[in-house]
Amino acid sequence: MHAHFDIWLLVISVLTAGAALLFTFEMVNRVYISTPANRNVLLLSFALIAGTGLWANHLLISLAFHDFSEIGHDPIMLIMAWFFAVGIAFVTLNLASKPHFNLTTFISSSILSSACTLALYYSFLMGLHSPSSFRFIPYTSMLAALLSFVVCFTSSLLLFSERNYIGRHPTLIKIVFAYIIASVIIAENLALNNATIIDFNLFNENLNYQSNQLVGVTIALSVMCLFLLLFVVMLYLEKHGYELFSFKLFDTKKKSAHDLHSTVDSLTKLPNRKGFQRNLENALNRNERSGGTIAVAYIDLDYFKPINDNYGHHVGDIILSSVANRLNAAIRGCDSVARIGGDEFIAILEEIKSDEDIIPIVERILSSIKEPFMVNMLQIELSCSIGIAVYPRDGDIEKLVISADSAMYKAKENGKNQFKFYDAEIEIASDKILKMKRELRAAIDNNEFSLAFQPKIDCKTQEPIGAEAFIRWHHPTKGIVLPKTFIPTAERLGLINQINDWVMTEACSTICRAKELDIDLNLSINLAHQQFSNMQLVQETIQRFDTFGVPAQNLTIEIKETSTTKNEAQIKRLLAQFKEAGIKIAVGDFGLNPFTLTYLQDLNIDEIKLSRTFISKVDKDNASRSFIDAVIQLAHALGLNVVAEGVETKSQRDELVTLGCNQMQGYLFSKPISEAELFQLFKPIEADFNPNDDFLSADNKTAIVKLH
Repeated sequence: MHAHFDIWLLVISVLTAGAALLFTFEMVNRVYISTPANRNVLLLSFALIAGTGLWANHLLISLAFHDFSEIGHDPIMLIMAWFFAVGIAFVTLNLASKPHFNLTTFISSSILSSACTLALYYSFLMGLHSPSSFRFIPYTSMLAALLSFVVCFTSSLLLFSERNYIGRHPTLIKIVFAYIIASVIIAENLALNNATIIDFNLFNENLNYQSNQLVGVTIALSVMCLFLLLFVVMLYLEKHGYELFSFKLFDTKKKSAHDLHSTVDSLTKLPNRKGFQRNLENALNRNERSGGTIAVAYIDLDYFKPINDNYGHHVGDIILSSVANRLNAAIRGCDSVARIGGDEFIAILEEIKSDEDIIPIVERILSSIKEPFMVNMLQIELSCSIGIAVYPRDGDIEKLVISADSAMYKAKENGKNQFKFYDAEIEIASDKILKMKRELRAAIDNNEFSLAFQPKIDCKTQEPIGAEAFIRWHHPTKGIVLPKTFIPTAERLGLINQINDWVMTEACSTICRAKELDIDLNLSINLAHQQFSNMQLVQETIQRFDTFGVPAQNLTIEIKETSTTKNEAQIKRLLAQFKEAGIKIAVGDFGLNPFTLTYLQDLNIDEIKLSRTFISKVDKDNASRSFIDAVIQLAHALGLNVVAEGVETKSQRDELVTLGCNQMQGYLFSKPISEAELFQLFKPIEADFNPNDDFLSADNKTAIVKLH
């Protein structure tokens, strides 16, 4: 006879399964956006948790048909059932978190998942009954097996589709999808039970459903506690990083993990500029072998800066992550997308035969970004501008990205929210950028850079106590080029990391050379925000210090205030690591953005540098003076050093001394000077320097003004 069932236990099972599936959607998203180094660990961990939940839910369903107090069971087979449940969860999570939809992969994985489902059901039967007490109806069993495949395929497809959903009601859609899947799972179990004939004459037919309901509620609550615990763990990992739970046995593994981190953007989990370059080279090789071509679409978000200014950078980070998901949903399975910095993305479009193949893709991208973003009950609207370059028509691998970048700027000039193909008009501007790129690469290779140093003055003693290092480019034909001319281009072209590495190395060399002259020199250098995308930045800095024998306290790392609010979680982790290593951190251009006491407390910094925008008005504008006074008092309360940049007049200096500023730098004291002049400046302080006189540098052009 067929088994009876308890409708209330089935209802509890549906509600429990639906709630658990809501967490499963989040598991899929976490695996999808994880780095390659974390993906396998997350996938296995989530499969164990989701599989346990599936096993418990299946046990809950079984309670609706059987009474455990009357029926014997085999614990070994129930354990086997758990392994099959974990297998189903692993296959489903892996399939739903794939970057692109592939029908063949979905069908083959669904067949495997369906086989595990049938094995799970059979294991439960063997665990609850002896083999002689049940049998299967052949045709009904075949239909149940087919239904099992349909359920597995549909469930995976819904999990995959929800991840890429970009409509207005994502939470509602997620709930609907969750309970659709839960309902079809119950339907599948009903079909399987209907295909099974159990001889209940061997047992007491008076099944104790009331007792089963109590056990069922207990199991349901246990499943919910399991998934709530998972949610808490996920929040913890989100805050502190997955690396807290990882360890490496060998240096080779550490290096491998570092290589993976170095090619992935930590916020969006897309490839970064380095990863994009690798993907571009691979795409070119593939298409050259197949006789096809590729296109590059340079995507820049319009009006993104006001989002950070108006709503905060945490909202901006959420938007960027959502944009990454939408871009992945808009491109085809053969394409890829990367984030190369800020609000800029690049899509590699493969298997292109003509421009007509490109237009539908970029139109989907424009349309997907145009859909409103919902963040914390806020509806935020964006658009994007896209520049397109086709290989090899618009340039070789070196010029291709520059051509697309130039076309994107033209699209912005034409009104934004549109795409523009690279053409002859754009080529003129593109050639200038390409020329700059080649010249910068030559400058790196030929060591055409040098450092200039602007002394820092102690406000109390009016004596130099350190210096800030600035890079100078000795161009073969243009002479000395200032950083404001080439640094933005270097950042745009992805060369800033190499330049910053040179600056740090040269600064360490300068400190070493000063030490040979018995000068204890303290330098500060500026790092671009791109440097802080490198998770190994602190370790690499420490290694460089060890190589040169430079004490950590002799070099201060300076980062702009705007950079501290980009990808805040990673920035804070790195700043904490710098603090632990004894490396001082200064925040430059401070005061240009809104800040709070909590913001300063959380940064783990040692020094703030007041923006020259306020310093220029400190002796003229009461509001600027009051602002600087408040910042200095707040900084001192937190134990931070305060440096004023851009001091150019004695009245500015006097006001800053009165307000209690710690240090100053600016043209009033000295323009940036050479290393030889810097050493000569510090040498007399230990010898016969007279603090009542003004100190003149070696070439009598730079004066350090002293007041006592």
